[in-house]
Amino acid sequence: METKKLTVGVLLSNSSILPMAKHFSAGLKNGLKALSQEVELEIVPEFIGQGSRELAENAITKLVGFDDADVITGIVSNKVGVDLSEKIANVKRPFIINNIGEHLPDPEKFNDYMFLNSIHTWQQLWSVGQWGVKNFGKKGMYVSGLYDCGYSFQSMLSAGMESASGGVSMPFAIAPTPNPKEAGDIAAVFEHIHQYKPDFILATFCGKEAEMFLKQYVEQGLHKTTPLLGLPFLLEPFNATEPVEVYTTLSLNRALKQEQLDEVSKVMANPFTQFGFETGLLIAQAVKDRGGKSLQKAIAEAAIETERGRVEVEPRSNAVQSRVYLVKNTFNGVTGEISRQLVAELETIDTEHADVLRVNKQSAACWMNPYLGI
Repeated sequence: METKKLTVGVLLSNSSILPMAKHFSAGLKNGLKALSQEVELEIVPEFIGQGSRELAENAITKLVGFDDADVITGIVSNKVGVDLSEKIANVKRPFIINNIGEHLPDPEKFNDYMFLNSIHTWQQLWSVGQWGVKNFGKKGMYVSGLYDCGYSFQSMLSAGMESASGGVSMPFAIAPTPNPKEAGDIAAVFEHIHQYKPDFILATFCGKEAEMFLKQYVEQGLHKTTPLLGLPFLLEPFNATEPVEVYTTLSLNRALKQEQLDEVSKVMANPFTQFGFETGLLIAQAVKDRGGKSLQKAIAEAAIETERGRVEVEPRSNAVQSRVYLVKNTFNGVTGEISRQLVAELETIDTEHADVLRVNKQSAACWMNPYLGI
């Protein structure tokens, strides 16, 4: 019997924050192991810098025209994914996008060859904004580094806050970054925090800037007066003078119990490994269950079960699966020693919600790169 061949093209973005390309590749190979006895497997990586449309489009042209890839996947933002919609429709290859959901997806601009695997961070920001107002007050402040704010974070946080109550306000402060190759001036953010005196803070710093922010947040005593909310990427190691409580979100597609929290949090601490693994499993299942169907159709119908729950990548429905949880982290500066408490499952929205439809009609934020791809 002739051995069938499957060529998987992989778009890999660079990051100075964490080796997400390496992690995604490792996860993908692990997920595709199930095909080792089924097909001759070829994985072709293409590096696309910080994930611009131009580099991604050039890589797709090469993967299709030279490598004859059967399916293309990798790490790109929803913004770049939508911009490549016409290209993907023309080459007629399944394209599985992976990202944390820094930009809103717009399923109406996708086509039948485009798929999405994401933890929908835009959704988490809406949920935590609503929770913050209900529990702490109507004045929530958004603080961020320059490279963390050019997404849908602010608009969805604001929409979530407004869903909770009338009369809310969301002052914000962005750390100035005179030298693009260096961390921002984090101290400048605290001048605005002391001036506005918010009921709570939502911070989207990551990497070195997260470390600097947490250190100053504690040193200036704000951990005793002003609740801190953020994404899990805020929990960078720092020189702690005393423990700090940080509320973070966790997106899963299943129910979660307190006794499962530590294990699941460790898995999702590296979402790009998980994305790669899930994408590999989905491709493997599609190939095995393909029968007489096209690979595109088989991927559209595929579903797997992982630590995150049931994962499907059909873009018009997969945000509906998400369940957003709030976790209180007692953090002493050592990431391996975080004490986690499951606070609540939060209200969520999907891509058909009025807030999403409204924001999607507005001018989009400017960053093309996937979050952390800097």
